[in-house]
Amino acid sequence: MTSRDGRTFGHISGVEVGAVFTSKAGLAEAGIHVQRQAGIHGDQELGAFSICLSKGYEDNVDRGNTIVYVGSGGQDEDGKQISDQSPDSTANKALFVSFETKRPVRVVRGVNDDNVYSPSQGYRYDGLYVVDEAKMKEGKKGFKMCTFTLKRIDEEGQKAIPIRRTLTASKLAKMRKKARTG
Repeated sequence: MTSRDGRTFGHISGVEVGAVFTSKAGLAEAGIHVQRQAGIHGDQELGAFSICLSKGYEDNVDRGNTIVYVGSGGQDEDGKQISDQSPDSTANKALFVSFETKRPVRVVRGVNDDNVYSPSQGYRYDGLYVVDEAKMKEGKKGFKMCTFTLKRIDEEGQKAIPIRRTLTASKLAKMRKKARTG
């Protein structure tokens, strides 16, 4: 694949929904999400092209086809929220613009042990979403957060988002019991 700038609304030609990448560098080379660190790739006048959902913010909620995504900013170098987010930062403004325009946003999920929709390794392109709601909201730590509700666009032939199964102690106990009783 050749290097692409990712400044496209919608799918990137030649990249299937469900494609897995081993690194953010691979995502960038494919043009899916070109930001190596930031979770939002966008333009404050045109809107957001893509987001990468991973461990970043405790206020994120991933329900598969619906995501409550927290914007960027207000964290210290250790990832602790220490101040309000600004709706005027370039990244957050891009998602607010996407709410107004309803242009599709590419969603990538990265590893997150607390999220059953995240891949077990690497990064996965999970298709197109639309920003259905955008607002400032008080977060879990009491700071004002830019909060965006994204809904997956239902496309013909699109596969469901894979669910990473986790083996809990209770599941393991049931499996052992079943194995003993035959």
